[in-house]
Amino acid sequence: MKRVDVAVIGAGPAGIAAALAAAGAGAATTIIDESAAVGGSLRWRIASIADLPGAFRDLSGLPGVQLADALAERMNASRVDIATGATAWGWFEENIIGTVAASESYELQAASIVVASGSTDVMTPFAGSTLPGVMTARAVLIFLHQHRVFPGRRFAVIGSGRDADEVAMSIERASAAVVCRVDGVDDVRVSGDRRVERIEFSGETHTVDCVVAAFGRQPDAEIALQALAENMLLADAGGFVPLRGPDCETSVPRLYVVGDAAGNVRDAEAIAEGHLAGLAAAGAGADQIQLARDELAGLHDAERLATVDRLSLKVEAR
Repeated sequence: MKRVDVAVIGAGPAGIAAALAAAGAGAATTIIDESAAVGGSLRWRIASIADLPGAFRDLSGLPGVQLADALAERMNASRVDIATGATAWGWFEENIIGTVAASESYELQAASIVVASGSTDVMTPFAGSTLPGVMTARAVLIFLHQHRVFPGRRFAVIGSGRDADEVAMSIERASAAVVCRVDGVDDVRVSGDRRVERIEFSGETHTVDCVVAAFGRQPDAEIALQALAENMLLADAGGFVPLRGPDCETSVPRLYVVGDAAGNVRDAEAIAEGHLAGLAAAGAGADQIQLARDELAGLHDAERLATVDRLSLKVEAR
């Protein structure tokens, strides 16, 4: 069995921040990610990532793909053991993680675990939603920016909010056309001969060859739920979300959850949460942890503060 001080599950922005903070505080740290390279969702995003906190402030304004490269450089220059192409598939008592990679499977025991496993796209059924050519926002971004493949040339985007805006912008920057946008699916009908050919809504018909479902994301905190961490079903977050204390620790001692795995957050907040949890997981000094708490609090708007309060782990739940 392999043993470390801190294991971080997920190498997106929150996980990278956690791993760098833990290693910087002197902890033997491993980060696990199923992808071939660190960076998470940044690897398929070209939108500029703004207002990054703390030690990452100098990287603010970089497009996602460039920010992923910059973070990878910092990881490679750190003392973090990077395990890419590996999947953390289960949590067991005494903070043991079942892990499988291409050439081996093994158990990893960590004094502390930070879950930064991100989120998955939400899909809502509608008339024609099973036709080839209907894709989630994340799938379209991966096609465009990782594989350099157009899944279509004339797009309809269904949904509203940050994810819908970002995928529409990315499509247009790739020189394809966003023919139409619609906020919801109530009167939407997609049809075609064995693949998407048209979309109808509000009495209008548009010729399209790809429909993007941008309904937001739902947290992927399966490792924490396996550990029976206290949680809450939060409709606006799209699923069950672990309750957390002020340092992102769950009701399971030494198990932390950060970033989208704990509910959808902006990139800056994900990085700030990862940094805070990494310090706490490594047993950093109280002053360092308090500074990280203050920085994270300064990034919350009123709506996010209300959500954080709803998901706060109460003393009696510990």
